[in-house]
Amino acid sequence: MSCLDQSIEDKPCKPEWQTILSHLVYQDEIIHYKICRKMIITLDRMKAPEIHDIIEMLNPTLETQEETQNFGPNWPKPKGSPFVPTEISESIFMIAKQYMTEAKITELLSQWMYTEKVGHLSSVLEKRHAPLVEIADAVYKFLKIYRFKNPLPIEEIVGLRVALIYRFLSENLAYINIAKYYINITAISKVLKRVVGPANGNGKLGGKSSGLILAEQILRDKKKDNPILEQIYTPKSWFLTSDTMLEFFHYNALEEFLYTKYMNPDEIKQEYAFLEYVFKTSKFPPETIYAFNMVLDDLEGKPIVVRSSSLLEDSFEASFSGKYKSLFISNTGTKKERLSALMNAIAEIYASTFAPDPIEYRKERGLIDFREEMGLLIQEVVGTKVGKYFFPSFAGVAFSNNEFRWSGRIKREDGVARLVAGLGTRAVDRTMNDYPVLISPGQPGLKVNPTDLEKIKYSQQFVDVINLETNKFETVNFQELIKECNGYFPGLEKIVSFNRSGSLIDPIGSMVNFEKEDLVITFNPLIERSSFIRQIREILNELRKAFNCPVDIEFASDGEKLYLLQCRPQSHYAKESRIKIPIGIEPSDKLFSANQFVSNGLVKNIKFIIYVEPSEYTNLATSEEMHEVSNIISRLNRALPKKEFILIGPGRWGSKGDIKLGVPVIYSDINNTAMLIEVARENSGYVPELSFGTHFFQDLVEANIKYLPLFPDEKGVIFNDDYFLNSKNCLTKYTDCDEEFSKTIKLISVPNGDPLKSLSIYMDGDEGKAIACFERH
Repeated sequence: MSCLDQSIEDKPCKPEWQTILSHLVYQDEIIHYKICRKMIITLDRMKAPEIHDIIEMLNPTLETQEETQNFGPNWPKPKGSPFVPTEISESIFMIAKQYMTEAKITELLSQWMYTEKVGHLSSVLEKRHAPLVEIADAVYKFLKIYRFKNPLPIEEIVGLRVALIYRFLSENLAYINIAKYYINITAISKVLKRVVGPANGNGKLGGKSSGLILAEQILRDKKKDNPILEQIYTPKSWFLTSDTMLEFFHYNALEEFLYTKYMNPDEIKQEYAFLEYVFKTSKFPPETIYAFNMVLDDLEGKPIVVRSSSLLEDSFEASFSGKYKSLFISNTGTKKERLSALMNAIAEIYASTFAPDPIEYRKERGLIDFREEMGLLIQEVVGTKVGKYFFPSFAGVAFSNNEFRWSGRIKREDGVARLVAGLGTRAVDRTMNDYPVLISPGQPGLKVNPTDLEKIKYSQQFVDVINLETNKFETVNFQELIKECNGYFPGLEKIVSFNRSGSLIDPIGSMVNFEKEDLVITFNPLIERSSFIRQIREILNELRKAFNCPVDIEFASDGEKLYLLQCRPQSHYAKESRIKIPIGIEPSDKLFSANQFVSNGLVKNIKFIIYVEPSEYTNLATSEEMHEVSNIISRLNRALPKKEFILIGPGRWGSKGDIKLGVPVIYSDINNTAMLIEVARENSGYVPELSFGTHFFQDLVEANIKYLPLFPDEKGVIFNDDYFLNSKNCLTKYTDCDEEFSKTIKLISVPNGDPLKSLSIYMDGDEGKAIACFERH
């Protein structure tokens, strides 16, 4: 009845709140109960004395000493009278009328009813194993009815954010405590539109996906106050939930492989190739294949990179840097061929969960019993099609902390970036006979190679690309690529300098005939005449502040836009105070020294040295013999006392490519050593590449393995060849191997007849000097 009819009926108009309440009494008993409860709390907060009578009636206070003793701190109190809304509702709202206007009561009831309406999402999230499809539907419905002009209380919004983050992104409290301020429900809804997995499953997106999502939202938030971040993008991405791997397991009866992680390392290494074969020849469930087809339809026309995103990966406690696989596919051919290539890549990444390196890594960190699941981040590859190739203009990694400074003027917090032309694989993997460009975003003018001749000698020669015709990942010579592409390379004018008789000249603009020039990859124009350095510096600064710790990012550019590909907390050495080299060391006690690329550190009480003799290693006839050297080192790594031995060898330990130039070890082969030393002889033509930013270097940092390059032939440097050549070889005492390898690998017991002696290595990063010397205990 409207108020216009009041004169006819001669009755007062019924307030709107009474109409709402009357409706609830007959239509929704649960909401009626919750509304009454909320009004009691509201009136109590307003200190309305009358409401205390109702509270006292429902839950009497223990007044007498006898009552208090009967129901003391060690005995439950009486539970009080039943709360029956229909019996006390009228009394509650009569009190409300004394302290509020009719309009205020109506406003409160409307707000509470609205809260109940949007509260469906909260109810769904409270279910511990609510399936993906139900939560996604609840999120979409919530945003459809949610009124931003009439928001929920902040505590409820934060609660919903936390519940969604916990359900899909991470259960890690350090992550949640950051993400709840940046990842809102709208952002989650956009992510969910690109999530695929079992409809009734409850998997998560994994660490790599979660890190990228958080970083993207942080930078989006910071753009308001930092315009330089406006031009930072992320590639189109899809997210495959971690329980998709479990469905794959169950569908193919692969559960037995879940327990291979408890086998000994030699068995894991021996059987891994067959395990990978089994995974790659297994089939995916029809529901999963349907999801893959949806992803391929959306990403048609560009190559794809499938990145591992396990539950443990890229966390605050462990990065798993390079432990699991990330694989490129060209995404060309028929739909059937594209689907086959995608499934093959995914199966291989699933298999990498059980590879020797991640298993050893997990054992070291007490994570072996965790039930690891592998989510996946499926992204468009950033880049441009040039002829038959596809590649980015440049790519790389950057770190908040510079753990290996090449100048005393560079501070740890100045950071470091590692740049390469083409795909970023050459930035994160150690490669032979090739060099990325290292730059400190905080001190871009301090170069690793300050002279033009050094920049030319130690420049990148090869580029990683995707060949769209052969459907292969290839490494091509940069100069030959420029010729084949008729001088075109996206953003080439930012990447190269011209070598004019040993002097470097930077191009001015792109209207140059690059084919006629002797090109050297220096990135000088990019570093000195573009906003790139400032962008990287601001990305690192903003993410560091938000994460409250140093971060590690991957990026790529198509020549025009800069894309963020990955973000995680940076693995870093514990901050060490300056180490001063002792004065007065006897010359006979000095084993080796270094005067460049030295970080702060002290390694003491070394009892063994594993020494790979450079010329003997180079003279090995077959790759099988070289791989056997790494197998012997792996066995010694497990046999010798942890952190009481160091590794010294030629070339780049753990590099990919020509294994004549470095022993092809993996992380689990060297993880127990205290120090890794690379020896560069002038006659070898090899100079140790500063590996900051590679997955290999991150392994050393996380395991607190010190690293030092040695240049024995430089003036003023000590290297005691006689000690290494003439010391007794204890190799066969600690491992079984063919006698012929005793020439290549020498295991030296440091006391060497004096049990009171051990080896110490002092590294003074501030002075850029290091010395290894024998000391008495």
